[in-house]
Formats: sequence, structure tokens, C-alpha cells
Amino acid sequence: MLITRKSDYALRIIRVLQDGGIHSVPRICREEDVPKAFAYKILREMEAAGFVRSSRGNRGGYSLRVSLDTLTLYDVISLMDEDMAVLHCIREECDRSKSMGGCGTHCEIVRIQNIIEKELKRNSLKSVLAGESGC
Repeated sequence: MLITRKSDYALRIIRVLQDGGIHSVPRICREEDVPKAFAYKILREMEAAGFVRSSRGNRGGYSLRVSLDTLTLYDVISLMDEDMAVLHCIREECDRSKSMGGCGTHCEIVRIQNIIEKELKRNSLKSVLAGESGC
């Protein structure tokens, strides 16, 4: 699993929006060093998922639609990066060494994948952004 730049930018955007205000895309981009083309695409995806809402007009922009008390790193990363698999064979049938009971590493990779997903779901974004996640 690779946490992509797209996920990183989405988390940066949420960091700007966490104050509950309406923020323009140029302001978001300026504050978090996110390229405009990425910001618009990411915000559209987050709006379609119900994470943010857009407001039109002179004072328009984007604001959070969900509480950071319930949103997790997993929610954001899985939205931005649909395939979060550590290794492709855990998302499709593993055909290696079938005569020997399947891929010998498959079980261990699945165990690691489950740990990663559990950890990404462990803390709310509110606690992560506030630095309360134990780092």
C-alpha cells in the first residue's frame, strides 16, 4: 500500500477546512501548498462522498460536511486511493504454488494489511490533527 500524494493533498485540504469556515480553493492551495488542478479534483471527489460541501458566489468555497470526530485517516485514504492493498494478490485470487496450498506469504501479508487498516481507523481525524494520536 502506498499512501499517494493525492491522499496527502486531501488530508492537507481537510486541515484547512477543520475550522468549520468556508475556504476558497486559492486559499486552500496557498495555505497547504496543494496544486490547484489537484485541489479541484480532490474536492469534487470529497464532495461526491459527502465529506465537504461547496458554496457558490463571491464568498463561496468549500467547508466540511462531516464531523472530524467520526472521520478517520482510513476514510480519506480509501476514498482517494481505492486500492489500499499492501500486495495485489490479497485483492485477487493468488494463483502461485496452488499445489502447495497457495502462496506461502499470503496469510502474513493479509495479517499485515489488517493491522494497517485497523491503525488507520484507530483515531478520529480530530485527534490526529490535534496531535493527540500518540505520536
